[in-house]
This record gives sequence, structure tokens and C-alpha cells, in this order.
Amino acid sequence: MYNDEKTRKLAEMPIPKLLTEMSIPAIIGMLVTAVYNIVDTIFVGRIGTEAIGAVTIAFPLFMIVSAIGLAFGIGSASFISRLLGEDNKEMANRVSTTSIITTFIIGIVFAGFGLYYLRPILRLFGATDAIMPYAVNYTAIIIIGSIFTMSNMNMNNMVRAEGSAKMSMVALSTGALLNIILDPILIFTFNMGIAGASTATVIAQAVSTVMLIGFYKSDRSVLDFKLREFKPSFAIYAEIMKIGIPTLIRQLLSSVAMTLLNNMAAVYGSAAVASIGIINRVFAFGFFVIAGFTQGFQPVAGFNFGARQIERLKDSIKITIKRTTIFGAALFVVFYFYNEQVISFFSRDPEVIEIAASGLKFYALILPLLGFGITINTLFQALGHGIPATILSLSRQGFFFIPAIFLLSRNFGLSGIFMAQPAADGLTFILTVALFIYVYREIKQLEAEEAADTDKNISLKNAQESA
Repeated sequence: MYNDEKTRKLAEMPIPKLLTEMSIPAIIGMLVTAVYNIVDTIFVGRIGTEAIGAVTIAFPLFMIVSAIGLAFGIGSASFISRLLGEDNKEMANRVSTTSIITTFIIGIVFAGFGLYYLRPILRLFGATDAIMPYAVNYTAIIIIGSIFTMSNMNMNNMVRAEGSAKMSMVALSTGALLNIILDPILIFTFNMGIAGASTATVIAQAVSTVMLIGFYKSDRSVLDFKLREFKPSFAIYAEIMKIGIPTLIRQLLSSVAMTLLNNMAAVYGSAAVASIGIINRVFAFGFFVIAGFTQGFQPVAGFNFGARQIERLKDSIKITIKRTTIFGAALFVVFYFYNEQVISFFSRDPEVIEIAASGLKFYALILPLLGFGITINTLFQALGHGIPATILSLSRQGFFFIPAIFLLSRNFGLSGIFMAQPAADGLTFILTVALFIYVYREIKQLEAEEAADTDKNISLKNAQESA
């Protein structure tokens, strides 16, 4: 049925091997990006306190840019996976081209709007008079580069949807490594200061964009990027946004949650704020690895759902949950029992080590359950189930987290602040189980229908042979 090697792989390769092949590049790409974020902060920190403040002020804006790119990328990836599973390559080409060009247009509009209202936006995000010059120099360049940031977020997800996980890893890694190399050169050698940091980021993002476009124009891609395929329609955008909107909400709520967490911790002093930052950075490594597993799972689930290969879909769910749960349990052991040693990699301040080690123990409690939650949320995206995906997006960082941080901090002080995210994750896990039971019934129903159709075809064939 499938003529292309990559689609045949999604349809026929044994699920354990397929998931490994799809997940490892995603994990590597995300970990390289995580390392880049740490190194970039180190270089900017050498410029001065105001420079770090400028990057902090710009971060919410960067989160918005990323959220838009991810909304189109994850929404399009879900749709494309299902279309390829249905062997509808023509529509998959239309969706990918429409998504790429639309994101690029939005990036241009966003850049123009952002530059025009740059100072009011920075003031809204909290820029002081001392930080404002640095923030303007840094953020203006970042806003111009938002065209490439959105495009990268979009195309990397679509590339994985067609089974080209290695290409996504190469594009992500190349951009991150190029950024690390250019940072000290532009900041210090060329004396560009903080503008050098943002210029390095934009150049790196532009190179990644060119690589991904080049991939789509080559014979290596299942899909083909052609301007004549840009045929926007309400039906295409509706299908993309069905999954894209929950992603957008989740990203924006994450930004709000981080801001709220920092503000609540600030009441207890700079050591508490530093501890929150270290815990989030440590926790992010584990989160990124689990997310890498599920990014490899998403195209496998979407494709086989579209192809109505329900047994392969069920196997992919079970194996991904098993692998992410084992990893989460192992990470729990490290973070819970060796928390001080882990925190010591990031700080030598005894007060910070004490506070952060205590907080990390609370975060560790939820790790064995995290893999299940992320896998099932990814499953909803892969199957095109926008409503449960939206419910989970609103719940984890919204309905559950915001009340939890106010309630727990009031009753348990600083410890309550550390309890808030694990508490929200625990409640989200319970909700995820309930939603999964509902959706799994649909999967079982499809399996029964497929079995009935198979039996009917066999009976019809036997009757014809008898005749």
C-alpha cells in the first residue's frame, strides 16, 4: 500500500524498534537544546546583572513566539501523521505547505508589531530604567528572528510526523551548537555585548530554518514543499488548531505559572528564587527526556490510527508508557535520595543547597507518574482529540496549579510553594486516567469494528471460493 520507505517503516517496522528509532533523535535534540540554554545564560551573565535582567524580561515574549510556532507545528504534525496513515499524501503536502507559509507570514506580522511597540511591551514585562537599554538591544533582534523561531518550532514537529526524526535532531543540534560557538565570538570578540547574544540566536535559528526548508525541497522528504500547494482553507486551519490551540494554551499557562512561582518565592529572599530556578532546570532535564520519548511516539500513534492498525497503536501506547515510567522511577531515586549532590552541581551556597534539595524531593515524588501523563496527552494530540487535550492543558498549569500555590503557600510557607507543582501534577494524573479510559473505549470500539470487517471479508471470500 505504501510506496515510500518511511511510511512503510511507520506501518510495518516492529513497534519497539520503531519507537526507539523515532525517540532517540528527539531526546538528543532536546537535551542539546537544554545544554545550550545553560551555556547561553553563562555567557550573558558575564556581561553584567542588567544583561541577565534583559534576558529575563525578554523571556515571556520568547515564550509567546515559541507557543505560536508549536501550536502550528504540533497541530500540523498530528494532522499529517493521520493523513499519511490514510495514504493521503496529496492532502498532507497541502497541510505542510500551508502551515509553513502561514507561520512565516505570522512571524513577519509579529516582528513588525513587536518592533513598533517594543518599549511599551518591555515596560509591561517589568523592564526598569537601568535594564531598558539592554532589553531594547537584545529583544529587538530576537523579535526580528521570531520569523525563524516560529518556523523552526513548526517544521521540526512536521518533520518528525513524516518519520524523519534524525533530520529534526540534526536541525535542532546544529542550531544549538552554532549558537554556543557564536555567543562568545559576537559578545566578546566583536564587542557586541548583549546584542551579540541575540544575534547569535537569530543566526542559528536562520541556519536551522534553511536546513529544514532544504530538507523539504530534497528527495529525502516524504512531503514536498511547493508554493502552488499553498491552498489555505477553513477545514485545514480548523484541523490544525484543534490540536494547536491546546498547545498554545499550555505554553502560555507555563509562562504564567513560572512568573507566579518566582514572585511567590521572592517573598522568602533571593536564595528561594535561586532554588526555584535550579529545581526547574534540574527537573527540565528529566522532562525533556520523557518528552523526547513521546515525540517519537506521536507520529507512530497518529500514523497507525489513520491506517486503522489498532493493534500497533495499542502496542505503541503500552511500550511508551512502560519506558517513560521506568525512566521516571529511576530519576525519582536519584532526585529523592541524592538531591543535595544534584543541587551542588549548580550552587555552592549552603542556604541554596538546603532549600533546593528540600524542594527537589517534593518534585521527585511525581516523576514515576509523569511519563503516563505526558504519553496520554501526546496520544490525544496524535489522534486529533482536541477537547481532552485542551482540558489537560488548562488543568495542569491553570485550574490545579494556581489554586494549589496560593493554598499550599498560605498553609506551609516556602515548602508549600515547592508542593504546588507536584500537587497539580498529581491531580492532573487522576484527570488523565479518567480521560484515557474514555478515549481507550473508542480505540477498543475501532478494534472491534476492524475485526468485524475482517471476518466479513473472510466469509465473503470463502463464499465466493465455494461458489
